[in-house]
Amino acid sequence: MQRGTDNGDGNGARGANLVYSKFLFVTLRDDDAKARAKLREAGTCIARGFFNDFDGNGTPNTQSNETIQFLGASTPRLCNDGLLSAGYVAHLTTRYRPRLDEIEVERRLGRVASVRAIDGALQAPRYTSAALHEFAFKPAAERQSGHANANVIILPMSKTADWWKMSTLERHAFFYPHVDRWTGTAATGHAVAAEDGIQTIYRRLYHNPDGYQRPNEYDFVTYFECADEHLQTFDIVRQALRDERRNPEWRFVIEGPEWRGRRILRW
Repeated sequence: MQRGTDNGDGNGARGANLVYSKFLFVTLRDDDAKARAKLREAGTCIARGFFNDFDGNGTPNTQSNETIQFLGASTPRLCNDGLLSAGYVAHLTTRYRPRLDEIEVERRLGRVASVRAIDGALQAPRYTSAALHEFAFKPAAERQSGHANANVIILPMSKTADWWKMSTLERHAFFYPHVDRWTGTAATGHAVAAEDGIQTIYRRLYHNPDGYQRPNEYDFVTYFECADEHLQTFDIVRQALRDERRNPEWRFVIEGPEWRGRRILRW
């Protein structure tokens, strides 16, 4: 795979990658004691040198750029797409991308499992302003431990070619209240549509580190954590964002499969 270079923000261009991430979706071919023992062994090996993020939260003493988090699905779906079928996920982050390339979980698991990897990267917020920062970013939910925020939702997605054809300013407008150019009616925009989840759902947006509109890849991975009592809030926010009358941006979204699970201390 040829990797692009950071070329700043622009018309479809991406910003600088600040932290690299890799999601490893693992599907055991036979979920038996032997396979789970092999999985535990692989998890122990790939976790060496990484801070286990199960107890990670927003306090300075637990912040690390070299982290691993283990996730488990309560009821994996019976399918073969490599993501929805995954019963287990490892999420690793680092500032040094080659370190992620050295992770050999598939080799360690051998024939007992299949692994699908999706790369991501954190970038500086692109569609923001002082007003949007005060509304959405400043009061945003802080990171909590896996004991408090046990639920995880991972949703990869892409934007259509028409989205990337627009200028940055045109795309920016979709995040604010505005008049929908297609219907001529008032739309609340992305930020207000998501208001119910700002203070209760922890969110991270991972960009494709190699650029957008790459064949057979996603542009983004959206990642959420929340407590049990806020799962319903997540579903309400998700439906509000999908309502194109409230959030016309969704016309340009191509959703991938949604994976749900729980944060666990180890596989």
